[in-house]
Amino acid sequence: MEVTRRTFLVSAGATVPALAVEDKIYDGGLAPVSLPGDPVRDCPVLPAGARSLAAFRAKCVGCQLCVTACPQQVLRMSKTPGRLMLPELSFQQGYCRVSCGKCAEVCPAGAIAHLSPEQRRHVHAGHAVYHPEMCIAHKENVACDACARVCPVKAIYRIPREGGVPIPVVDAQACIGCGACEHVCPGRPLPGMQVQGHEVQREVKAMDESDVLAEAKRVIKENKAGVVAYRDGVFTAHAAGRGIGPLLSLYDDELAALQGATVVDKIVGRAAAAICVAAGVKAVHGQLMSEGAMQFLKARQVACSADETTPQIRNRDNTGICPMEESVQELDDPLKMIAAIRRKLEQLRRQATMRP
Repeated sequence: MEVTRRTFLVSAGATVPALAVEDKIYDGGLAPVSLPGDPVRDCPVLPAGARSLAAFRAKCVGCQLCVTACPQQVLRMSKTPGRLMLPELSFQQGYCRVSCGKCAEVCPAGAIAHLSPEQRRHVHAGHAVYHPEMCIAHKENVACDACARVCPVKAIYRIPREGGVPIPVVDAQACIGCGACEHVCPGRPLPGMQVQGHEVQREVKAMDESDVLAEAKRVIKENKAGVVAYRDGVFTAHAAGRGIGPLLSLYDDELAALQGATVVDKIVGRAAAAICVAAGVKAVHGQLMSEGAMQFLKARQVACSADETTPQIRNRDNTGICPMEESVQELDDPLKMIAAIRRKLEQLRRQATMRP
């Protein structure tokens, strides 16, 4: 008789959970499922409600009740010197679900605070880091949306790339470190998404729309940022600087933080509007917005508002049209407009270096 892996497991007296893993062959038909490797973490991922590594270390008595009670088999004993016997999260068997609070229920020392499911959605125990060299979409050009599909807080987006299938990006400000993306990632020997813990867990409380808009405007007015983005009442990104630079840097470096967000900028012309449209923002508010930018945004179903409008964005000397606006004056395609903005910025940089 041919000996298969399953018959070997049965003959060896394998447990029911082991056989259940053996029966789980595919994740949504995307790729064969095998246990992912366990990444090296600079900081362990602790249960939401542990507050901080220092506080958890001081209160936890190492009783392992939370490890035993964890229905997802996510908690395990640490074998790291200095944290020996302290529970930490590993995402080989599952991930930490926001609807679960078993660890806090059984903890006899108060090392894990009781949190409602809604509170858990806003406690950031860690954040996922994307490793393209392990991602099958990036290295093998295989279409995969596993990480984005399972993320409970929609912190992972897929973006198109030239000549290949879409690849994921992580909104680190939104990610709560639950490990869902790491668990389902088919990348091997290690997953393409790997969660790093936070030494101090942070709780981000959502604000009302009017309050978060007022706060974003205050931050810009006080020159603490040149542009701010927020989503669902929580800031997702900001960048300092003047002109179009801060918004363009967010588009280049933190695209996931812009997608579906509201962008608040000091001055919004057609150039800034093009970047917002290409980034997939939901709404734009400008302290000053040109009439052309407003028309451009509305034509593409992007909500827009302004404290003040103007027929045209002028240059800093008020002697003519803003050079960024001039560069996109004859264009209407957002991506072509962004390319023209980059060319104009490079031209201005060269001119600046040539001045005595």
